[in-house]
Amino acid sequence: MTIRRLGNTIFLEDVCAVEDAETLLQHLQAGADLIDWSGCTHLHAACFQLLLATRVPMSGTPVNPELARWLAPILHSAELSLQGVAAADTESLCEMEP
Repeated sequence: MTIRRLGNTIFLEDVCAVEDAETLLQHLQAGADLIDWSGCTHLHAACFQLLLATRVPMSGTPVNPELARWLAPILHSAELSLQGVAAADTESLCEMEP
């Protein structure tokens, strides 16, 4: 199993596929309050979206260096309050070049 829960911690291990999103959601709804993804090698977009939406604190660094490079900064910043982000900063992220 790629997603398991021990106490209040959810462990993401190996390949977390689209089928695992439902399991992840169930664990989150059951009150898990920490996610350890140090054993994760692949994270499907459905699982990633759940992590973004719930803003549960993330622990560890994924085994896959691409996940660590591209997704870790996004997920760790999602843990922070959005009150400190200026509207101009979020608008500049969405601008397109003419």
